[in-house]
Amino acid sequence: MTPEQTIERLMFGFVASQTLFVCHRLKVFDHLDEHGPSACRKIAASIGVPEGSLERLLISAVCLGLLEKEGPCYRLHAPFAPYLASKGEKYLGGKFSHYSNASYPLYAHLEDAVRENRQQWHRVSGRKAVGCIYSDFVYADGAATREFLETMWASGYADSLDLCAQHSFAGSGRLVDLGGATGSFAIAALQKNPGLTAIVMDLPPVEPHAKRAFIDNGCQQRAGFHAGDMFQDALPAGDIYVIGYVLSDWPEERCLGLIRRVWDALPLGGLIVILEKFFNNDKTGPFLTGMLNLTMLLEMQGQHRSVDEYADWLENAGFSEMTAVYSSGEKHMLVARKT
Repeated sequence: MTPEQTIERLMFGFVASQTLFVCHRLKVFDHLDEHGPSACRKIAASIGVPEGSLERLLISAVCLGLLEKEGPCYRLHAPFAPYLASKGEKYLGGKFSHYSNASYPLYAHLEDAVRENRQQWHRVSGRKAVGCIYSDFVYADGAATREFLETMWASGYADSLDLCAQHSFAGSGRLVDLGGATGSFAIAALQKNPGLTAIVMDLPPVEPHAKRAFIDNGCQQRAGFHAGDMFQDALPAGDIYVIGYVLSDWPEERCLGLIRRVWDALPLGGLIVILEKFFNNDKTGPFLTGMLNLTMLLEMQGQHRSVDEYADWLENAGFSEMTAVYSSGEKHMLVARKT
């Protein structure tokens, strides 16, 4: 594309993302996966929307390359089908809900966030003051909790399996997953390490969702949930502590405090595992890390960092024997030992 065409694409990036999200919510992709090429009238009748407005949405999806059109019929563009159809083997739709419903409205206030250097929940909620971001917004009600946890599972489980296939935790007894949500990493670690048990520690609204994930993945006999605040409450005993996608949420001082708490709780020889999207050292990428780093400005109080920056934190806390493990996806891990 020419520079002008690239800029035009960026100008209408919000249209592209909403086309993707709305087609997903209306189950357009699932209809085409199940029924094959279909005319707009048939799709509209199936999903219960007016034909005229749906046609505009479908045309946008064609222009984006998500769908193809032949005569009057639309069909899923074959390379995207495994990712967009809910029965697809590489389905990505579980990642959409939080970004569509929570992140997208916040981006209307990106300029405010840059000028003020702070998250923008108060502008979309009408509240003058923000208390705890998680209890006030992320876990504000059942729908918000479910959407966030679905996104976290879909974003983390496959990469966790990859990481745990590359790095064995054999010989360890108990893994404690701090802020582990529904346990995507803990469950992957259990599945790859038969002698391991796990505890997920997170806030109380997460508990029923985590326990359901344990059952769904056949880990309920080896996994448990501990409701609490990892920054304030006593940490469950373990010889591996996982801090998964937590440090990018919070200011440096709070992150360092949590690492010190893990140091104090670990036995000699125990492991700390940091799971994050890592920037390259000059912070020119990767793309997704850069996009989510900006999102952290709007939603949370932290930022993404390079593996060297996290390694410096761990070394200063007293950890050694550091190993970085990279998944084939977007999330990676840094493992270090208390020696």
